[in-house]
Amino acid sequence: MAKNIIKKTRYRATALAAAVLALGVLTATAPTASAATAQGFVNGWGDVSDDWSDEGLLSTTQHANSGATGLWQLVLWKDGYLSESDVDCQFGPKTKAATQAWQAHYLGSSEADGVVGNRTFGEASRHLLSTDNGFSVAYVGRNGDKYLSRNVNNGEYAFNTDYTNGFVEASYSSSTNCR
Repeated sequence: MAKNIIKKTRYRATALAAAVLALGVLTATAPTASAATAQGFVNGWGDVSDDWSDEGLLSTTQHANSGATGLWQLVLWKDGYLSESDVDCQFGPKTKAATQAWQAHYLGSSEADGVVGNRTFGEASRHLLSTDNGFSVAYVGRNGDKYLSRNVNNGEYAFNTDYTNGFVEASYSSSTNCR
C-alpha cells in the first residue's frame, strides 16, 4: 500500500512539473504588446497580411504622441474616418472617435473601445499588400491606397503624407518628421 502511495505521489509530482514547465514555455514565447513596443517601432516580416497583429497599444494615454499613432491615423484617413490633415501623430479625441467608428465597422460595435490593440491592428494588417518584395507595402483602404515603406533589414514601417517632411518612422516613442 505504501508503494502505491509513493507511485501516485511521484506521478502527480511529475505531472505537476510538466504542467509548470509547459506554462513557463507558453508564457515565455507568447507575444505581448509590451514586447512589440520594446522593439521601438511597428514592424513586420514575411507575409504582410499579419505584420501588425502583434503590435503594442495606441490610445489617448499610450504612445499618444508617436509615429506609430501617425501610421494608425493614416489607416483611418485611407478608410475615410479622418482627413489627410488629421494625420498629426497625436492620438487625441478626434483620433479616438475615428478609431471607435473604424472598430465598429470592421470588428463590430462591441469591440469599439477607441484603443488600438492586437485585434484592431490585426484587422488593419489584413488590408496590407506587398508591392515590391516586401519593401514597399500598400494599405488598401476604402478611399484609396497608401504606400508605406518596410525596411528590409529590420522590418520597420515608415510613411509619409505630403512628401515635404520626408518619411515618418512608425516609432512608439518619437514623431520626428510628423507635422
